[in-house]
Amino acid sequence: MTEVETYTAPATPASPDAGQTLMEKGVAKLRQHAELKAMAFDYADFITKTGACPTIYKGKPMDAAAAIIRGTALGFDPDGALEAFFVIKGKTGMYARAMVAVAENAGCELWEVEASDNSVTWAGRKPGGHEQQVTWTMERAKKAGYTSNTRYGTNPQEMLRSKCQAELARMIAAGPLMGLYSETEEAAFEPKAVKATATRQQPQQSRGLSAIAAATNTAPQEEPVDAEVDGDDEFLTDIKNTVAGMSSTTEINEFADALKADGDVPEAAKQIIMDRYNQLKEK
Repeated sequence: MTEVETYTAPATPASPDAGQTLMEKGVAKLRQHAELKAMAFDYADFITKTGACPTIYKGKPMDAAAAIIRGTALGFDPDGALEAFFVIKGKTGMYARAMVAVAENAGCELWEVEASDNSVTWAGRKPGGHEQQVTWTMERAKKAGYTSNTRYGTNPQEMLRSKCQAELARMIAAGPLMGLYSETEEAAFEPKAVKATATRQQPQQSRGLSAIAAATNTAPQEEPVDAEVDGDDEFLTDIKNTVAGMSSTTEINEFADALKADGDVPEAAKQIIMDRYNQLKEK
């Protein structure tokens, strides 16, 4: 008579979380986050004092740490996170090119279909999904109110490309990019009401000041003035600290263009930018 062996399955290893209450799991995650925060701030405190730090984070270790923490969750190293993210007015945003990298890292495919100064089209698909396309034209950008940004006149193809990249990446990689804005989206920097009163003297027109004025839609100003500001002091302080870390009028021009691209610029913020421009010009 043949004996039949009885198979006994090996015991399944207990999960590390087995037996933990929801509170215990929450405390463990909080502890992990606190450790990450401490490490992120330690590095941010160092890097924001160096010349290797992106301009927008100079002297702002808390913002840099926030970017590093967000980037870590998406697989970025600290320096990569500072290049990929920006923090303005309490919101963490991501540059369009970095959104593409995150989508590709999630297994998505993205490619450019066609590009010209009038129209750019990108296509992509998530793993196992169907192809999706996004097209941004100058007409669409104008209708959406984006073309007041001077870069749509100087580099329209690149601006339209960024719009396509951000929109497409969020369509096919919605999970990783949830809650993130791109640098081309107005909502990322929705302006808060700021009232400013000032008396200014019109100067002789100069090329540099005119460039700033065009970017912020204000007349060139030569002399700093005192302004009574009733509004978001934190935002104005943020602007002041940012431009204080800039060392050239070129940086000021680029910053002014970027700020104008994100929405209406409060009068008080315009004056802060102009004052810093004048300081650098006199050096």
